[in-house]
Parts: sequence; C-alpha cells; structure tokens
Amino acid sequence: MDYDSIIFREFTHESIERIKHYREEEAERVACQQLEEQSIHKDNNVQRHPRNKLSKDEQIEQKRIPNKDLAVGQELPRILKHKFPQELIGKPIEEIDNYYRTENVFVVINKNHTIFRFSSTSACFLLSPFNLIRRLAIHILTHSIFTTLVMLTIITNCIFMTFKNVPETVEYVFTGIYTFEALTKCLARGFILEKYTFLRDPWNWLDFIVITIA
Repeated sequence: MDYDSIIFREFTHESIERIKHYREEEAERVACQQLEEQSIHKDNNVQRHPRNKLSKDEQIEQKRIPNKDLAVGQELPRILKHKFPQELIGKPIEEIDNYYRTENVFVVINKNHTIFRFSSTSACFLLSPFNLIRRLAIHILTHSIFTTLVMLTIITNCIFMTFKNVPETVEYVFTGIYTFEALTKCLARGFILEKYTFLRDPWNWLDFIVITIA
C-alpha cells in the first residue's frame, strides 16, 4: 500500500459527508458493473467479442482487501508513526484504510500508536461521535493505563478465586470494576447493532455474562 497517500484528518461533520459521498460512488460503480454484466450475457456473440480487459484501477478495486497492517489492535507502521500528528493522539480521525472508507467508522490512535476502530453511528442511539460523554469514554478506553488496569484486575480476581473465604466486599469491588469497564465500552462503542460495538467483540461476552449474573 502507498502509505504516502494517507492523510490524517480529525473526524468532523464533513467526514460523515465524505463517507456518504464514497458510498454513493461505490453504489454507482456496482450498478454500472451489473449493467455491463447483464449486457454481456444478452450478447449472442459474446464468444466472438470477449469482454475488454479491466483497467488497472478496476483490477485494484476488485482486489481491494483490508490492510493487515492497519487492522484493529495493530501498531501504525513505522513510516506512519513519524508522520502522525501528535495533536491527534487519542482523538477520532477519519478512516486510514481505504477498504473501510464506505463504512460508517472512524479511527483512534493512542500514545502507543495502537489502532482502534469505532462505529460513527450514535452509540446506544444517543451519543454521536461528537458527544462529549462519548469522547471521554473513547479517551479512557483507548488509554494504555485502562487496558493495564483491566488486566491487573482480571489477574487479581483469579488469585482471589483460589481462596476459600473471600469477603463479599471484594466481590463487590471486582463487579464494580467490570461494570465500569463494560459501561465505558458501551458509551464509547455502542451496544450491539453496528460493527465494532461492545457485544460484537467475543472477548466482551464473558464480561457481560459475569455482570448480568452478579
């Protein structure tokens, strides 16, 4: 992939309009392709007049796949780390992988240059990507300290489970931490309807079950 063509832009209302424009372009491209295929099937002399070869751009478009280097959880490639603006760390930015440009998503890069992807639709039908509460939840979720604290909580909880008599207050503390984690993720991502929401990640299923049972 040509990383030089990637532009880091903060996610704004204009970004949503750009996504709509990309979706319209994609719909037109698909419609034209379907019409072309239908006309070829109707041509009785299709074998005598084979279809013209696809242009280079069309071949690239058909082979378009997600960039593994820009997948969720990956670090930015080295060449992109150097050009990533420091003022955009922890802030929603426009999609950097062309594969997702027609989807309602945005990206957040944290201080460790780890990639997070979120739905740009309203979380829980209420919180738009520009809502201050959702922005705060995204900032907490993407911070490396949050991930570290959650992992330490899980390890500590596993250790306490080996004890015979554990005070109820300890269980309440762990349940409270897991509830805060789940609530933060729901506010930042949404619950289940869209891609990249809370329950679309199998790792969150256990948290949801534990909180529900508790």
